[in-house]
Amino acid sequence: MKLPPPIAVGRLLRESRLAPLKLRIVAGEGGLDSREIYNPRIQKPGLALAGYLPYVKAGRLQILGESEYSYLETLGEETATDRLRDIVDLEVPCLISTKGNRPPTAVIEACNQRNVPLMTTSAKTSETIEAISAFLEDELAPRIQMHGVLLDVFSLGTLIVGDAGIGKSECALELVYRGHRLVADDLVMVRRTHNRGLLGSPHELLHNYLELRGVGIIDVRKHFGMTATQPTVTISLVIQLIKLSPGAKALEQKWREQMMERPQAWTSTETILGMEIPKYTMVVAPGRDVAIMVETAVRKCLLAQRGIQDERDFLEVVNQLAEGEAHE
Repeated sequence: MKLPPPIAVGRLLRESRLAPLKLRIVAGEGGLDSREIYNPRIQKPGLALAGYLPYVKAGRLQILGESEYSYLETLGEETATDRLRDIVDLEVPCLISTKGNRPPTAVIEACNQRNVPLMTTSAKTSETIEAISAFLEDELAPRIQMHGVLLDVFSLGTLIVGDAGIGKSECALELVYRGHRLVADDLVMVRRTHNRGLLGSPHELLHNYLELRGVGIIDVRKHFGMTATQPTVTISLVIQLIKLSPGAKALEQKWREQMMERPQAWTSTETILGMEIPKYTMVVAPGRDVAIMVETAVRKCLLAQRGIQDERDFLEVVNQLAEGEAHE
């Protein structure tokens, strides 16, 4: 697992995704490049304003909204200024004041002295938190690089893995022919987000590209149209392809035994960045249409999410027949 580098506060002013907030720097401009955010969770310093400073966490952006200013008005001007200055003295990465509110002059001076960036926005507090949180979650998410092919199959993010040369890309091409979408081939960049789970995307140099042995590299979007690819998808299923071998036959026998003992839609999982993802292991052999097997696996996964499980239903029928014969 790789943790991304922290984000310099100055990026908030340059990030196009945050442009609707119209953030404006009013103090502490000297800290825009040196102050860094390394915790994606935004903090509203309510307890800190009440005097409990340990509540302020390092590396977290601080938001001053309407509720914070309403509370400060109950403290008196001098006390309110001292409480805000105490937060600045902790050298937090950045303070953002929402709804056009502007902190007292003494606090602005303290931000300039400490080089703690202070920004303002006319946006509502909820809108500011939502926009900045989404940006930070995306940029600061833990991430890894995996070898495989990632597709959107029936709107389910499906990661196909296996040894080199086993046919992952060829299977992906067949699935694209069937109307599904390619996300990434060869190198899949996976990051774990707070709200959207495991997000997979292609390497920045490999968008839309697919490599086929004996054919070469093709641009899937140019060959199959704009709807044949998409930039990212949430990974919800892993399919591992293995070659036909004595070991593979033993694995299939083990799967049958597990199905009889514990019937469910899948018998194993893959742990990626600490998250368990349903996993199927499929044997690749002449005569087997891997693409249609992948489609079927995805359908089973989607049905299982609705509580429909073929193995369980089949065994229930078998058990009912067995009980009926036993009573005769």
